[in-house]
Amino acid sequence: MRSRYTAYVNHDVEYLLKSWHRSTRPAYFDPTTIADWRDLRIVRTEAGDKQDQHGIVEFIATALSQKSICTLHEASRFVKEENQWFYVDGDILPDPPPIRRSEKIGRNEPCPCGSGKKSKKCCGS
Repeated sequence: MRSRYTAYVNHDVEYLLKSWHRSTRPAYFDPTTIADWRDLRIVRTEAGDKQDQHGIVEFIATALSQKSICTLHEASRFVKEENQWFYVDGDILPDPPPIRRSEKIGRNEPCPCGSGKKSKKCCGS
C-alpha cells in the first residue's frame, strides 16, 4: 500500500500499473489526473501477512487542490500471487467534509490535513 502511495506521489505510472491486478488494471492511466498527494494514514489492516493470499488496507490519503484539502478514505483489496501483492479494487468510505483553503490557518498551527505536521511544513507550504 505504501509503495503505491509513493508511486502516486512520484507520478510513477509504470509502477502503479505493474502493481495493479490484471483483472482490474486499466489499459491506460493518465498521469495528469494524479492529485497532489500530501499525507497517508493507515487506519487498519486485515490479513495481508506472509502466509495470507488476500488483504485489506483501510487508509485516508490527503491531497491538496486549488480550493481545498481533499481526502480519499478507502478500503483497498489486495491479492498475493507468486509472492507479490497486487491492488485489486477498493470501496470508497465516507469522510468529513473537505477543509476550504479560504479558512485562515496559522503557519505554526497543525495542518488541517491531519498529518500532525505544522501547516508551514505541510500543505501550507
